[in-house]
Amino acid sequence: MVSNATESEAPQGAELMRPGRSGLGRLSGNPVLRWIQNLDVPIVVLAVGLAFAFSAGNVQFLVATMAIYALLAMSANMLVGWHGTMTFGHAAFFGVGLYFVALMRESGLNPFLLVAIAGVLGGVVGLLFGLLTIRLSGIGFAMMTLVFGQVLYLLVFTIPALQGDNGIPSVPAGKLFGLNLSLPRNFWWYALIVIGICFLLIKMVYRSSFGRTVLAVRDDALRAAALGVPVRAVRIMLIGLSGFFAAVAGALFVQQQSIASADMIYWLTSGELVLMCLIGGTGYFWGPVLGATLFVWLDSQLFKDISYSSLFVGIIFLAVVLLFRGGIAGLPHQISGWVRRWRSRREAKAVQA
Repeated sequence: MVSNATESEAPQGAELMRPGRSGLGRLSGNPVLRWIQNLDVPIVVLAVGLAFAFSAGNVQFLVATMAIYALLAMSANMLVGWHGTMTFGHAAFFGVGLYFVALMRESGLNPFLLVAIAGVLGGVVGLLFGLLTIRLSGIGFAMMTLVFGQVLYLLVFTIPALQGDNGIPSVPAGKLFGLNLSLPRNFWWYALIVIGICFLLIKMVYRSSFGRTVLAVRDDALRAAALGVPVRAVRIMLIGLSGFFAAVAGALFVQQQSIASADMIYWLTSGELVLMCLIGGTGYFWGPVLGATLFVWLDSQLFKDISYSSLFVGIIFLAVVLLFRGGIAGLPHQISGWVRRWRSRREAKAVQA
């Protein structure tokens, strides 16, 4: 039986439901303390930017690609990790940003403005998809995400302007404040700033009352509904936010790669995003970033000359899932647990002796 709690009381009720594996601390009521809790994002972004500021162009290109995939994986983890909902069509939102910027290649608009508009379009598509699937959950919702992704994939071959398998080539990165973004060093700082802003926004959502409400719905949707949380509306809003950041990643990707290809929105790309989240750790904010970085490095560098590279990536994925349940980000916690158990057994043996 649903209580008469109002929607405005939902975040307060959600606070009663402590997430079991998110790594989120209690929210501080002090706005200054909340900003301090978000300082890790600019610190990490600035450190990475300075670390590769004077690297070779090909290195900056590779690391920028990792950062774009990290943003894409983090947007997928908003559903997979935060809400506990599996998605196999997340590449469709990526494709919205990808093809929008490609179609606007001759518009001459500011590159940052194109990225922002692409994000808004991705968010709108996410909201519409959330409304269409409002009554679905579990396997049904996961299968509908797959159908949604494949429908958009087939549209690429149906609409002549999208050019099917040939893709849309020669997409210019454009110029920003007189800087040619086609140069790896200029694009490096441009992409890093955009991605850093997105990370900061995601972190703010992650630590907000809405983020706590999402975790409450994930842990126990029935109890959340009993506390007055609008469960369906929460998921719709989360899909919209996830679609926004995925489309931003798509816009950045096509500006860097100069081509929009149908392969990028195929369902296998969505599957790879799920792998990135699981490898890095869905229960940690930086988990998808670590998973995406490792995945891109393995696929593009370590196994680039091997015919069956996907096989080796799959073996590594199985090893991580079986041995490290919390992913790479959860390794310190898991290792400390091993040490505590070893010490307790050692002390027990010493007492028995």
